[in-house]
Amino acid sequence: MAAEAYPLVRILSTNGLSYAHMTHPNQAILDEFQFAINHLVATVPADAKARAQKMHDDLLANPEATELDVEAAMYATGREEYPHRHAFKEMTSGSTEARRVEIVLEHVEPNVAAVVKKFTESGVGMEEFVHSDLFETELTPEERHQIEDALLDADIHIKEELGQTVVADAAKYASLVKKWEAHRDVIEARIAELASLANTDEKWKSEINDKAREFRDGFLVTEPDVELEVVEKEIEYWKGTLGEEV
Repeated sequence: MAAEAYPLVRILSTNGLSYAHMTHPNQAILDEFQFAINHLVATVPADAKARAQKMHDDLLANPEATELDVEAAMYATGREEYPHRHAFKEMTSGSTEARRVEIVLEHVEPNVAAVVKKFTESGVGMEEFVHSDLFETELTPEERHQIEDALLDADIHIKEELGQTVVADAAKYASLVKKWEAHRDVIEARIAELASLANTDEKWKSEINDKAREFRDGFLVTEPDVELEVVEKEIEYWKGTLGEEV
């Protein structure tokens, strides 16, 4: 096991002395990485997921691995996962929420279904509903439990169904992956362009580099995506600022 790479430390227990392995210095961020690997979109190729898992396990086995080492692995994983996640989302867009509601309605009692319909038919999504105050005030604990169980069941069915949708039209999915790979590459090129501006003015170098780093972090598999439009606006801003100071 990877944890065996760590030294043993003695700890006191009610039965006397026992031993436990020290946790990794960057255990928290490694746990986030593992969670992300476990929840990669279903269409990510098996070899890509295996590469991510190996990077994680190698880092976990190395107590000298730094936070930057972990972030580099999460960047590599996020970069590879990005086109698959967006291709999957585009290919299945519009079908997920309607199917989720349908499955929930099939699994709950009629009075609970009536409440669900009341809100979903007005345009409220299931996730939004279960996190709202209305979920607490309109339903009893038992009724809320019915919906929560139904949602878990719905997510299992939806993953299976949408996976079959992708398999049924593999050519379309492959085309979408290429589209999103190209989009990812454009974003990375724009981030590099932003970073290059840091070399033009020592006064703003640190601030520009920090912004470029923040955008790069958007490709970490544990972080929200960075949008191309946001990066381009930042480039435009700094070109204007730097130009004014020339």
